[in-house]
Amino acid sequence: MRKGFTLIELIFSMVIIAIAFTVLPKILQLSTKASTQSIREEAMFSAVALLGLIKATAWDEKNSEYDDILLVNNGNAAYECNNNGYRVGGFLGSRNCEHKVKASTLGADSGEPPYDDLDDFTTVNANNYNSSRSYKLSVKVDFVEDLSLNDEVFKDENFITPNSTNTKYIVIDVNSTKKTELLRKNIARFVFHSFNIGQTHINRLSWYE
Repeated sequence: MRKGFTLIELIFSMVIIAIAFTVLPKILQLSTKASTQSIREEAMFSAVALLGLIKATAWDEKNSEYDDILLVNNGNAAYECNNNGYRVGGFLGSRNCEHKVKASTLGADSGEPPYDDLDDFTTVNANNYNSSRSYKLSVKVDFVEDLSLNDEVFKDENFITPNSTNTKYIVIDVNSTKKTELLRKNIARFVFHSFNIGQTHINRLSWYE
């Protein structure tokens, strides 16, 4: 009865062990990389969905009561409403500013329905479901200076103003809550502008037989 390995068996065993120690780390590394990429993609899709939700809400909470172009404190004079009740370039019956309603301040307002306008999202940090994934979506909304006739691009965060204008600047940051997992803290940033042009309402008519 044989009590030991032959030289061939020993060499063969060493080759198998060497292959295992060479291949397994690479397999684990690829698996971790695929998981990280999956988390990033999920975070990006979530940010796009949140972006669509924010853009679908009213420009200002007052637009839930009035479809007017609202009055602002620090807007460009070119966008002001004239004495006829509509903005330059508009006409009677378009989105007017006949009620002379001022835009409200940024942020969620007490006594108002939650998330009825886009700046209600300024204090929201949206973690994914059950916090099983280590990212969050942070939203920030500010007023920026209105575009003037001499500007070729929209205003950015360097032109933020505390007073109301006709232009809101919205930023959605996609951040990792565990830097070691996603390799970098900031995954992406989405930026868009929203303008004080009144609220669109769809008229409905009842069906008659």
